[in-house]
Amino acid sequence: MIFYITPVFRSLSLLFLILLACDKTEAVDKNFALAYAELRVAEQEYGESENGKIVRHQILQRNGLSAETFEQKIEDIKKEEENWIKFQRIVVDILDSMSKAI
Repeated sequence: MIFYITPVFRSLSLLFLILLACDKTEAVDKNFALAYAELRVAEQEYGESENGKIVRHQILQRNGLSAETFEQKIEDIKKEEENWIKFQRIVVDILDSMSKAI
């Protein structure tokens, strides 16, 4: 099954390349934040449909994550409120950049 790549996902790909060029100490958090942002966009675009599940699985797979490891990383980030706030700021910045790129 082939899915149409939306402009949002193209923008995400560009952002991913930009983020890879950033400082390596921040790259891990930013890469995970990018995956998180992609999943949020996919959820909004596809909802809980079968296609949505497939797209979310592809996003996780592309980022080397399983649903379990993704959820565990989220829980780890949430343990420290300051980390969660920083993480959410990065996600919001990514989403803002995506909306400007469209």
